[in-house]
Amino acid sequence: MDYSILRKRIERERPDLDIKAIDAAYECAYAAHSGQFRYSGEPYITHPVAATALLLALNPDLVSIQACLLHDVTEDTFLTSEDIEQKFCSDVATLVEGMEKLSVVKISSESDQSEEWRNMFLAMAKDIRIVFIKLADRLHNMQTLDFVPKSKQERIARESLMLHAAIASRLGIYQFKSELEDLCFKYLEKEAFYSLLHKLSEYRRQSDSYINLVRDEVVELLQRSGVDFLEVQGRMKHLWSIYQKMQRKDTENVDDIQDLFALRVILPDMICNNEEKVAHLYTALGIIHAHTVPLQDRFKDYVAVPKPNGYRSLHTTVLGLGVQLYERPTEIQIRTERMHRESEIGIASHTNYKLGKKIVRTFDLNRHKALQSSMKKVKAIVKRFPELEGIVKDWVERYQHIFPEDRSKVEKILLDYGLSSEDLDNIRKGRSQENLKLEPKLETQMAWLRGLAEKEEGMEIDLFPDKIFVLTPNRDVIELPRGATPIDFAYAVHTEVGHKMAHAKVNGRIVPLDYVLTNGQQVEIGTRSNASPNRYWLSIAKTSYAQAKIKNWFNRQDRDSNVASGRDILNKELDKLGEKLLDERLTLLKDYAGKQRDFSEREQILESIALGSITIGQVIKTLFGTMPIKSNKKNVQKKCDVKDPSHLVIVTGEEKLPTLLSACCKPVFGVPIIGYVTRGRNIRIHRSSCKDLKGLEGERFVSAHWQDRSEI
Repeated sequence: MDYSILRKRIERERPDLDIKAIDAAYECAYAAHSGQFRYSGEPYITHPVAATALLLALNPDLVSIQACLLHDVTEDTFLTSEDIEQKFCSDVATLVEGMEKLSVVKISSESDQSEEWRNMFLAMAKDIRIVFIKLADRLHNMQTLDFVPKSKQERIARESLMLHAAIASRLGIYQFKSELEDLCFKYLEKEAFYSLLHKLSEYRRQSDSYINLVRDEVVELLQRSGVDFLEVQGRMKHLWSIYQKMQRKDTENVDDIQDLFALRVILPDMICNNEEKVAHLYTALGIIHAHTVPLQDRFKDYVAVPKPNGYRSLHTTVLGLGVQLYERPTEIQIRTERMHRESEIGIASHTNYKLGKKIVRTFDLNRHKALQSSMKKVKAIVKRFPELEGIVKDWVERYQHIFPEDRSKVEKILLDYGLSSEDLDNIRKGRSQENLKLEPKLETQMAWLRGLAEKEEGMEIDLFPDKIFVLTPNRDVIELPRGATPIDFAYAVHTEVGHKMAHAKVNGRIVPLDYVLTNGQQVEIGTRSNASPNRYWLSIAKTSYAQAKIKNWFNRQDRDSNVASGRDILNKELDKLGEKLLDERLTLLKDYAGKQRDFSEREQILESIALGSITIGQVIKTLFGTMPIKSNKKNVQKKCDVKDPSHLVIVTGEEKLPTLLSACCKPVFGVPIIGYVTRGRNIRIHRSSCKDLKGLEGERFVSAHWQDRSEI
């Protein structure tokens, strides 16, 4: 790019900037780079000029533009940092010096460069403007990578994908992220890139007419309903995103990707008493849902619960649009103008961030304390009424994936069970980030950078001492609690990745599944089609999300067995009390806890008994209150109370395998059990709750349960 073009653009778009000061920076860079050329044969000065043109999209200040024009002079020319400070100012010199430090970072897949990674993140974390300049610099380098020797292309592309695209993603700068990813894809997976390009050629021919059709349908629908909107945009997903979805689905067929096309409905900003209002977003969502068929599992509410990088938008996928041309689901994103601006350039969209200043903690501690207090009350309700655990847990952990009307149902239940409207409001405000000021958002991003670099002496305080941030091989940043293991990482990536996990690698080396992850590590999960979770993982996983997914898997696999075990445990206790045993319809549980239960809910109570979610004592107390214990059958030997019930164990669906009851926990008939293959090839049976399981090898565990009592 010619500087005269850039200059006119700055004068047009940023009349607030001192153009003469920018001219001085350009003239200094032009003189310093005189006689230097790029691989393309162009004068070297074209690179800082082009990078500055890209930087303009990120709302830079004067110092950032000057530093971008000068960002290579101290590394490649005779000028020093002191010269820059003398000619301009200390801020410009600091940014240029920071860029020079980053230039020595060379990431390769062959060696562990963790120290260089930390240096890079540390340098960036000192000033957000360094991040902006570095991303603009790297994006232009990727745009001109064809001219670089082929021996260097793959290394530069891999580094750009693993670091720069990941950073752009974390900071919400999707405008840079998407282009970086597609360019990296071209050089890292050349065959796949051109193959996908060819497959999409037909869809691209369809896309214009299809997008125009569905856009017109949505526009007409909103106009007819009286919704004030600014614009409805249509677009096709970028190549890397489509390729990643095809990889996750293990398919080579583009038809298997449902959301190739998407619409963005942009509504005006609504501000009242200096507070942003978002109710009109949900109004538009309701209107669209009323005239289409929404897919329940494809709704995401990033307005109520923004992404860690601050991204906010309502996402829904519906059927019924554009059926004349393309009878497939359509993804629709609904956001305000401000949210759209944020989605393109992330935190750079804000003009009032504190450039170059040390970030201090300004979190609203009162709101945080109110949130914690209210959540304790929710937990107390769930503890008193275990049957609420499933729906409340889903509401807490998957809030942004639940339709608003479904959220309202759960909240009404909580109110009915004693939660105050004030507590409910505390939870809504505390989790949504909607009313938080900008500074905490910026703190989150910078804390992420500092976290990847690890805390060093003299650095700013770590705002998130209980969290770590790790990278996937493809650039995604995964946020986990400290102490998290590869199991937590796998389930954070995708439930099926967790279920099919066979091994884990950290920075290219295989590690055990109980390995404790630390900040900045790259984690890769190996999967196998016939792999499945192990109960031992429950003692390794640290996140409630991973634990819930593992439990749910076993619940689905063992439901019949658990119901039978729960029935036997309850019958055994009823027999001790001299009460009538359960019949086939489980009539005793029909009015459990004062609520009418259908047959499925009655089975769930038995299953909860077997899994230990509720104790047999709680069930008996709920059924009979303070009824005195009857025990006229104390001395009667029941046929399930055998001295050695090991012959009643079924291991992985097969009977008559050599089994031994473990002496450490002494399992008795009816309690949940698990098998462990010993060195002697016997199956040692433990209670599922046995504390000694933690020290055993995970791959030796096998599923086990008791025979049905009717078979004994």
